[in-house]
Amino acid sequence: MSTAVEAAPPEHSGQRQRSAGRTAWLVWGVGALCYCAALFHRAGLGVAAPGAVERFDAGPGVLALFSALQLGVYLVLQIPAGLLADRLGPRKVITGGMVALALGSAVFALSGSIVGGLTGRMLIGFGDAFMFTNVLRLAAHWFPPQRYGKVAALTGLAGGLGQVIATLPLSLSLHSLGWVPTFLGAGALTAALCLAAALVIRDRTPAARQEQAEPVSERVRQSLRVVVAQRGTKHSFWTHFVLMAQFVAVTTLWGGPWLSSAQGHGQSEIGSLLLVSVLGFIAGSWFAGQYVSGRARRRERYTFGLSVVVVVVWAVLVGWPGVLPLPVLAVALATVGVAGGAAMLAFDGARLANAEHRSGTATGVVNMGGFSAAVLIQLLVGAVLELVSGMDPVVAYRWAFAPVVALVVVGTAAQWWLRDRALW
Repeated sequence: MSTAVEAAPPEHSGQRQRSAGRTAWLVWGVGALCYCAALFHRAGLGVAAPGAVERFDAGPGVLALFSALQLGVYLVLQIPAGLLADRLGPRKVITGGMVALALGSAVFALSGSIVGGLTGRMLIGFGDAFMFTNVLRLAAHWFPPQRYGKVAALTGLAGGLGQVIATLPLSLSLHSLGWVPTFLGAGALTAALCLAAALVIRDRTPAARQEQAEPVSERVRQSLRVVVAQRGTKHSFWTHFVLMAQFVAVTTLWGGPWLSSAQGHGQSEIGSLLLVSVLGFIAGSWFAGQYVSGRARRRERYTFGLSVVVVVVWAVLVGWPGVLPLPVLAVALATVGVAGGAAMLAFDGARLANAEHRSGTATGVVNMGGFSAAVLIQLLVGAVLELVSGMDPVVAYRWAFAPVVALVVVGTAAQWWLRDRALW
């Protein structure tokens, strides 16, 4: 009797590979839908800001606090989110994050007090903090390294879809349905996605679960030290600092009030104009994934060049005397969005600079770049607006956006200093 194991026919092997590929896309796809929901909740305040001013009787400083606390919670949890992604696994963390998002949306919908509104936004920031890092962790587990950059860019596209829903569709829903039905309905849909995540997402491929080849016992301090020491991590941090922060500043809070009071646009126009920025984000994510990710030389040159363009755009927004002509405004908003989409390349750089079992930690560290700057922008813009509240809104916002220019200049200079000179 022969004891040799008969090799599987080629057609059976091909079927298994196709099945594994479909499972990978399904697992990642559910995670990406969760990230889509998180981006909707994150960006929703940008369009809802005028209504929030009335509902919560809040001025610019309090409105800035709403967004800054939400992003502050997100920022503080980035390192824990990366560590939990590496240790607990994405399924548990994503499911828990979706619970927080659903609760936060419900509280924000039903509360009429500033304390309740702040609580809702903080819960949203808590849930949002665990989404992106863990969806990229799924990408790292379920796809080969050479496809990671493209899947990361597709994750950015999924987030862009959530932001699309948070522009004109959200504006129309608020106008037709009202505050409570809109945000309570969003919470209910988020709860349904939470159930889907719990049922469908698996942390690893079946083969990886059997092998358990990853070293998971590395100490937190050691993991962080190794990740932060990499030049690629630090360069990616500052890339994200510039490209993502200015996009978040426009789409999560100050875009709506600026377009309304300083640029003279109505509520429906605000949704359409912010949609231009979000569509730019989607285009930027797609282009980065198709033509830039996985190519170190191209990535560093492209992100630096785009950072320089961002500096120029914000300098124009600050220096333009009077209301911006619509074509100039549209180009500026589209550029802000394209740059935000290109921020996904920061995670491609961080992933290639770090071992696979530290990819969650590296993602968390890099993600702190854009959102630390975003929190600073929210607070600084709100503080300046309070100081110049007696000025004409056009002039007031020019002063308020000056800190944005300063921050993107600092981040662009840091990218140049930390560049890989062998690639230039």
